Amino acid sequence: MNTVPGDEEMPIVEHIEELRARLMTVAIPVIVITSISYFFSGELLQLIWKQTVHVPMTIYAPMDLIITRLTLSLLCALFIGIPLVVYEAFMFVGKGLYPNEKMFFIKIVPFSFILFTAGAMLAYFVAIPLIFKYTIMYSIDVAAPQISVISTINTILTLVIGFGLVFQFPLLMVFAIKMGILKYESVRGKRAVVYGILLAFALFVSPDPSAISEVIVAVALVVLFEFSLIIARIL
Repeated sequence: MNTVPGDEEMPIVEHIEELRARLMTVAIPVIVITSISYFFSGELLQLIWKQTVHVPMTIYAPMDLIITRLTLSLLCALFIGIPLVVYEAFMFVGKGLYPNEKMFFIKIVPFSFILFTAGAMLAYFVAIPLIFKYTIMYSIDVAAPQISVISTINTILTLVIGFGLVFQFPLLMVFAIKMGILKYESVRGKRAVVYGILLAFALFVSPDPSAISEVIVAVALVVLFEFSLIIARIL
């Protein structure tokens, strides 16, 4: 069996100890940043609310605001700690990777992060404001809107993370084509079928009853699909 150059076989206990040490290296900064971020989470919550929702905040339980602020603080810490998480993960699994696999990992991670950020920004600056604007506007003639802060933030986070994950689509496409799972000519020649599948997927993954996010996700997926074909042809 061919082994990775420089790779040394270690007992399972040592692997577990190394994993524990690297998890602690990640966990301690995340806890510290979460604690610091909590003091500024109120201002962050106000900023998010003004950007996306245009009605007063409402809480229905004593812990709602605290839980929401903790959630935002933890997400800030995780976002700031992404480089450290990626580095520790690479150092843990990198010993078992071939040089070409390491180069692929180094190239794909920044690109994946850029795509995730683009999807999250599309959700935050375009999709979410539109969703709240039209859903609240249609209901305001019937009832005075009182929006739960914890439910609203959970919805916002779901859409932001969901859009970020959807924007990983080009990486999956390019990977499938390069691995031979999909044929470039076949995929390119069946655009109508692919567009239909992407539309069905957008309807399935988007939790918006107003269909605004579904349309945005569908259009984004079509654009990403064409972008994937260009990248696959170049590489």
